[in-house]
Amino acid sequence: MKTTSNGFSLVELIVTIAIIGIGTSIAVFNYNQWIRKSNIEKETRELFSDLNEARLQSIYTKKRQSIVFQTPNRYVFKRYSTLNELPANGTVIQTKYTKYAMTNTDGTALDADTFVLFDIRGFISGPFGNTFRFNPINVAAFDCIIVSVARTNLGQMGTGNVCFPK
Repeated sequence: MKTTSNGFSLVELIVTIAIIGIGTSIAVFNYNQWIRKSNIEKETRELFSDLNEARLQSIYTKKRQSIVFQTPNRYVFKRYSTLNELPANGTVIQTKYTKYAMTNTDGTALDADTFVLFDIRGFISGPFGNTFRFNPINVAAFDCIIVSVARTNLGQMGTGNVCFPK
């Protein structure tokens, strides 16, 4: 008498489900990392664009512009009506919020009311050599911004808390 098996055994089903579960968990983990990397790059590029926009607006309108970092997750655009107006004053144009915290290159929190102030020629007046980064670092291709007197660069954090321009 011939016996034939017309189905799967319970052990085969359990092994198959386990393999599918392991594959799915790896895929979900990689997807979450990809989403975080994408969000950090998006926020870095957006801040980079906002800094360049403020620089250009100061040239076009012949009025000083600034971006003031009020908290690690919020910054505002300000416009100044006179050349002698203090950076703390000024008209707030827009407020933006970020999902990831912005810090200094060494990872310390930004001081309250850290600002980047552009004069009417588009140059930075005030503190020079600011570099900001988004946390966590070394996840994305672009996670820091170097702001110099006449130029703004995107970069990636490297060893020794240094932002390498790309």
